[in-house]
Amino acid sequence: MFQLLSPKLWLALMWAVLIAVSLYFRPLFPVDETRYATVAWEMWVRNDFLVPYLNGATYSHKPPLLFWLMQLTWWLFGVNDWSLRLIAPLFSLATLYLSGAVAKLLWPDRKQIAELTPFLLLGLFIWIVYSTLTMFDIMLSFFVLAGIYSLLKLVRSGLSVKYWSLLGLSIAGGVLSKGPVILLHLLPIALLAPWCVKQQAPFRWLHWYGGLLLALLIGALIALSWAIPAGLAGGVAYRNAIFLGQTSGRVVNSFAHRLPWWWYLQTMPLLLLPWPLIKPFWKGLPAFNLRDFGSRFCLAWALPVFIAFSLVSGKRLHYLLPIIPALALLLAQAMDGIAESNWKHAHIPFSAILFFLGLVLLLLPWLNGQFHWRDELSSISVLWGCLLCISAVAVTIVNMNNARESVFYICLTSISTLLIISSGFFELTAERYNTQPAALKMAELMNENKAIGFYGSKYHGQYQFTGRLTQPLKVLTNFNELLNFATQHHSCYIVVAYANSAGISDSIIQYHYPSRSRQIGLLSCQTLLVNPGLKSILIPS
Repeated sequence: MFQLLSPKLWLALMWAVLIAVSLYFRPLFPVDETRYATVAWEMWVRNDFLVPYLNGATYSHKPPLLFWLMQLTWWLFGVNDWSLRLIAPLFSLATLYLSGAVAKLLWPDRKQIAELTPFLLLGLFIWIVYSTLTMFDIMLSFFVLAGIYSLLKLVRSGLSVKYWSLLGLSIAGGVLSKGPVILLHLLPIALLAPWCVKQQAPFRWLHWYGGLLLALLIGALIALSWAIPAGLAGGVAYRNAIFLGQTSGRVVNSFAHRLPWWWYLQTMPLLLLPWPLIKPFWKGLPAFNLRDFGSRFCLAWALPVFIAFSLVSGKRLHYLLPIIPALALLLAQAMDGIAESNWKHAHIPFSAILFFLGLVLLLLPWLNGQFHWRDELSSISVLWGCLLCISAVAVTIVNMNNARESVFYICLTSISTLLIISSGFFELTAERYNTQPAALKMAELMNENKAIGFYGSKYHGQYQFTGRLTQPLKVLTNFNELLNFATQHHSCYIVVAYANSAGISDSIIQYHYPSRSRQIGLLSCQTLLVNPGLKSILIPS
């Protein structure tokens, strides 16, 4: 089957299936995806493409590039829910192809590495998951890799203004995607270039650092061409936030999510899955050699970033996405030298684990009936377990004769595995993550000139876009504010949350919807005033 299409076409086809199934089964995911869609929506409604807004207030947490691209898709296709969800996946696809180009520059005499790298990257579970999510990290990964490509072209082809300009554009794209963090990804490898290159290119290092300064200036000028007008238009608080909050403020605030320095080390096996489950991964580890230019370069690229993020207490797996291509390149380099005889049965442990997972999924309704874990588990279709078992058997019996075929089929199986598991999950829970039904009811009430309050410490904008709301929700942080709002707006409603077990009747909360592990409802202000005892039941969001 691998020989039917070229590797580039296979990449595009596998990516298309991944994204299509994700779009079909999964709604916009609260709170991140719905929040970013809301920011773009409020800019669209305001016809303000300079300053992002969330629930009527300036939004300084992220730069505007993603929001601009969302609005571009609406300009092309009209306002819809699907086109904005293609942006991050398209950046993912571009990163896959670019990773192969980077591999060619790192190892020009080893063509197989360039063929393996995109499939190794696409086959990583973490890359598959985040490729389908509308977030900033895949975009940042693309601009980081574009910067890496620029640096390599400068090393291989000589210093030229064209590639310094490309580096500057990459820096600007990264800053407009997720702020100055791109400098953490690119500056160390640019400064460590003498150690990486050694005698690879005959040029003066004074010229190198002068060109690097030029690239930084280009990136800064492009980013400031948005930031300065936006800061003037958004006011003092917004201006201080975008110029200071993207740097020092983020480091200070990260202590709110404190994790130990070694947390990323313990999650490294998860980042590399499924490849540690095949024998060539372990066979290739001893082949790592610092005398190899490509290995040194990838290490100088990824290691400083990994150490820096490990030292900052606020940690999330997706922060490491921009260095995942470096890991895929190192994996490809290690596996390139493995003899073909080691690939024939390399996938057997992976297949066995998948078959076991398929059996568990197949038996889950029966097991849940025996052990009474969660009621909804009894409703899961046996189809998903059957499909997972079939996938495991299929990849076992396929004839794999070399590295290209093995990596291709394992990548294909990784995608199918996550699609099957996620489809089964969202078959049961999609309505709990879909904010649109509640949001549309809010829109209906707002059209009747009824104000809507939100009971909670922070509102993430999860209803604004999905309901196409054009007015902000009034955030009520405590019960006293809730009562004051109800007193002043007798005919209006408040978005409240409560436990599934609360047993509130429809006469109390007429409009109610499942939301993750609890219920959310639209509570009439008049009903709240008549039933002050609801204070003990309602949960601030």
